Amino acid sequence: MLTDRVAAYIVRHGLLPPQSEILVAVSGGADSLCLLHLLHSLCGEGRPFPTVRLFAAHLNHRLRGEASERDALAVARLVSAWGIPLIIGSVDVPALARREKRSLEEAARLARYAFLREVARGRLIAVAHQADDQVETILLHLLRGSGLAGLVGMAPLQQDIIRPLLEVSRAEILAYCQQQGLQPIEDESNRDLRFLRNRVRHELLPLLEQLNPGIRETLRRSAEVLRVDLEWIESCVSQSWSAVVTSASEEVVTMTVPTLLAQPLSLQRHLLRRATALLCGGQSPLEPRHYALLTAFLQEAQRSRAERSLDLPGRLQLQISGSKLRLCHYALSRQTVETTSGGETLLLPVPGEGQVPGTPWRARAVPLAPEVEQAALEALAREDWEAVWHLLPRTRYVVYIDGEAAGPLLQVRTRRAGDRIQPLGMQQSRKVQDVLVDAHVPRSERDTLPLFFADSHCIWIAGLCLAESVRLSRTTRRIVQLSVSR
Repeated sequence: MLTDRVAAYIVRHGLLPPQSEILVAVSGGADSLCLLHLLHSLCGEGRPFPTVRLFAAHLNHRLRGEASERDALAVARLVSAWGIPLIIGSVDVPALARREKRSLEEAARLARYAFLREVARGRLIAVAHQADDQVETILLHLLRGSGLAGLVGMAPLQQDIIRPLLEVSRAEILAYCQQQGLQPIEDESNRDLRFLRNRVRHELLPLLEQLNPGIRETLRRSAEVLRVDLEWIESCVSQSWSAVVTSASEEVVTMTVPTLLAQPLSLQRHLLRRATALLCGGQSPLEPRHYALLTAFLQEAQRSRAERSLDLPGRLQLQISGSKLRLCHYALSRQTVETTSGGETLLLPVPGEGQVPGTPWRARAVPLAPEVEQAALEALAREDWEAVWHLLPRTRYVVYIDGEAAGPLLQVRTRRAGDRIQPLGMQQSRKVQDVLVDAHVPRSERDTLPLFFADSHCIWIAGLCLAESVRLSRTTRRIVQLSVSR
């Protein structure tokens, strides 16, 4: 019986702690209705998990106009009939995708988990991922280029997410809904081939099943084999963690570079994966190509002993000073509000230098020597970043920008209310004040830090953050060095 199987799976993986409140994500589809109905039959007085209390949440993604509104009302009627508290939210996912330049699929996922975590307030969140979702996830990770952690698929318990149906097939779920008289809402977006997952489900998997009718079980079995290997590697990571990591929080992780580089390459990458996952809510944004980049960056930094920084996906920044490595996460938003009137502006031609008014800093902007610039442009054209870093050793107070993107005349001043910057690797701008707060810049220093502007937009918060608009790329034709000194 499915109820007994799911109950045994929950016990085996410890998914429902006693005296807990569980938020159940309910879209209204067959998977989530099955999950809610099963948990409702298992939780509460006189049931297998008597001290567990349920409440539910539904997010209207506003992908299908009035149909999305009807779905939300249908979910509300059904859940209220079962006596389960329900919270309904709404996010304009198409607008969010346009604003942040993301795919609809990614924007919907980010919006959904942000909403669920806001509602859960630290409680566990039950989601309806099932065995067929697991197969699709493994294939998606394979297509996108994943490491070992991606190829094992989803875990029953991952940070604040629990997946009680992970060993239940979609066919079993549909049969359960029919037996219990549940009427799932048919979401037309589940057949929308703009979403990569739907293309995997409706196009790739049927093709693979022609070659191997048991491909789903083959992939699940392979994932379990890899999971055993990953568990052993994770135990090695845990043993090495205290030797490499000097401090760790959800905002900053600090490591010792020589100790990190002394580890086997596999452990280096898994240590970085765990650190970045800690900073990004449990899921590292790094892909295999990023680890190769980081390895070259760390080795070069160790050789040169210069201060360096590197912007990474997921609003992460890596900073190196001497033997110290610092990984920081810049949060999406910050409630702290600070203002400053700002002082006079230094007009800085290229080349040129001058004292930044109201600060102890001098600013400088100079083009590169022709032979160095030519070598750097050639390295950029072939995307040889190790050669670029060797030719253009970036430190905290020295950076290199695309000279054509910045223009011949810069402005340098301290911050003012409303100043914004689009940091490297980010799709949207952020308030300068939020960047300063997230980077733990002392309040006493925030009003004297030089900001470089091209036209009206900020291109560098000196010593801290470079803008996406002036990053070096294979199309760069002129390179300018910016620097500040006391």
